Amino acid sequence: MKFVYAQAPLQEAEFVLIGVPDESGNKSPRAGSKRGPDAIRKVAYERCVFKRKGTFSFAQASPVSIKQKIHDYGNVEKKKLSKVIEVLKGKIPIVLGGDHSITAEVLKQFPEVTVIYFDAHEDIISSLHDYYGSVLTDTKINLGKCLQIGVREKAIEELKHIKKESLGLISAETCHEKGMEFVWGEIQNKVIGPVYLSIDLDVFDPSLAPAVAHPSPGGLNYYDVLFLLKKILKEYDVVGFDIMELTPSYDHDQRTAHLATKLLLEMIENYKEKK
Repeated sequence: MKFVYAQAPLQEAEFVLIGVPDESGNKSPRAGSKRGPDAIRKVAYERCVFKRKGTFSFAQASPVSIKQKIHDYGNVEKKKLSKVIEVLKGKIPIVLGGDHSITAEVLKQFPEVTVIYFDAHEDIISSLHDYYGSVLTDTKINLGKCLQIGVREKAIEELKHIKKESLGLISAETCHEKGMEFVWGEIQNKVIGPVYLSIDLDVFDPSLAPAVAHPSPGGLNYYDVLFLLKKILKEYDVVGFDIMELTPSYDHDQRTAHLATKLLLEMIENYKEKK
């Protein structure tokens, strides 16, 4: 099944959606994130009834007007992802995972970006490689330019690495205590140049997004994350984004898939057009 909102041919598309059904980096007992891309496509289809005379009729009210040109490239192997993105230069890749180690493959094509990384975990375990807990370590990105938001599960090794690399970190607790305006100010102080957005669905509280590999209580709420994403997408040159770690077998009411789909559509709608 293709992403129902993706109606543009590849050559005309502004955004190219790429599924990567891979969880080879997953070391969690919660398996199944390889089915995440198709679960998002399925929910997107269910939210959109059918096409009538060139316009969509929606199953439920939505603030999103789908005017952007989107192409669904289909699913690709993780080892081929970097080359696919290289071919698509000039278009905005939207990558759906799969486990979070996939992001390291994307960033091979964007070595100079500032990465804004929404996650419950730091993902900089330098003693491990090709693992979604070492995503940022596995790249050539300057970690001093990067910023992590929503962290609430820290390992000793990661804390040492954060200090060494001057990685920016805003914990979930700080988000709740100081508010999103404070967080937005910290983002503005940190960002240099183009931005890549990476979203692990475990950044959200498990009450909103239970179907992730490592759920962690005390996460962010949907509108707080959306507030920041809208600001970033309007203010900065965002070269691409991803949504990772949807694990459908733990999503019995499709709560997480619906959240991921709505978030995806809002990000497309709020993307700042390049001049």
